[in-house]
Amino acid sequence: MTIKDKKERVKHADAKIVDFVVGKRSHRGSTTNMSGDGVFIKTEGRLSKGHNISMSFESSKLAKREKRTGNIVRITPRGICVEFY
Repeated sequence: MTIKDKKERVKHADAKIVDFVVGKRSHRGSTTNMSGDGVFIKTEGRLSKGHNISMSFESSKLAKREKRTGNIVRITPRGICVEFY
């Protein structure tokens, strides 16, 4: 899959509260631009590119919390970009 193909995937802009763990530290943020490949999480925590992340959030399709894992691929002043495994 090319970078262009990934950028054309459907993104969901609905914000959800997300609890996530990086290393042994717990954090909380809100999701934006979620797709099947990854998510942007608005957060103020001090995080680093390349770290593994585990997260859970309310599923809009299911009546339970969804769990995902991934890798932090980009850091911005507003949050982090995560690519799902």
